[in-house]
Amino acid sequence: MHHPLAIIIPAYNEEAAIGKTVADYKAHFPDAVFVVVDNNSSDNTFDVARAALDPDKDHLIKEFRQGKGYAVKSGLSRVDAQIYLMTDGDLTYPAEEAKRLYERMLAERPDVLVGDRASSGAYSAQNNRLGHSFGNKVLTGIISKFSGQKFNDVLSGLRVMSRQYVASLDVRSEGFQLETEMNIVAAYLRAHVVEEPINYVQRGEDSESKLNTIRDGIRILNFAFFNWVAFYPMKILSRIALVLLIASVALMVRVYIGFASTGFEEMIYPSTAALAFVLLSLAVFTLYVGVMLRIIGRNARRRDVAAFLDQRRRWNGALDAFTS
Repeated sequence: MHHPLAIIIPAYNEEAAIGKTVADYKAHFPDAVFVVVDNNSSDNTFDVARAALDPDKDHLIKEFRQGKGYAVKSGLSRVDAQIYLMTDGDLTYPAEEAKRLYERMLAERPDVLVGDRASSGAYSAQNNRLGHSFGNKVLTGIISKFSGQKFNDVLSGLRVMSRQYVASLDVRSEGFQLETEMNIVAAYLRAHVVEEPINYVQRGEDSESKLNTIRDGIRILNFAFFNWVAFYPMKILSRIALVLLIASVALMVRVYIGFASTGFEEMIYPSTAALAFVLLSLAVFTLYVGVMLRIIGRNARRRDVAAFLDQRRRWNGALDAFTS
């Protein structure tokens, strides 16, 4: 069954907030189908969520694999909808802000609408975890560079997503790399991503952030780097080829200077000359591999983007039918 809107709420140890979150969003989205994913909580999150949901329409899932990526993947695969709204279960993203994003989605029809906490300064003002705001800025800058698209807040947990975008997601991240993966996939598909500044609310005293600044920051960067290599191999391989070429030329100069000192009669650095030749060969081979992968990847990307655009046309037609 097609639903106009599905609201996905991953939750881990949020028994103090999940009921209020569901009630807040139900008040603003009374016709939406809710999917709450209890991500292996050790408290009463599951029971509180069950009491807040409509058993005849909504879904409550127990995801035992620890990690936000697993939880969201389970939620997205549970219902078939034209628009998916993803939010956290800790009351940090007010429903009225999500409603504003949803209405803009209906009016403008982008592929993804992201609740931007950074541009308005709300995240910096409300977040009291040392390193979180700074880490978010650093990660946003690096991931924007990797993906080739400027983002303001790559770690936002409030996203309104189109059917065709969700259908193109093959969620591979386990934990907090999820939002990074979403941004990279959107850039690869040339999806229309809009970041809308929102009011971000500090979590309650009885709710604690699960994001570890250093550990999860490293995981996110590692995930982003390898996805960058997979999607844009020429960018990394061309840099490797350049380093190899520079090293080869430097060794060749050394060999030439030594050879010149003998009046060009005796090669005094044969091993250096051999290494220079090997490095030059590796540079040429690396560049060749990069060019081949770029050609193959570009053709695959054209097919993926074309299929994505076709799905977008179908989605617009379905939304027109729902809103008429």
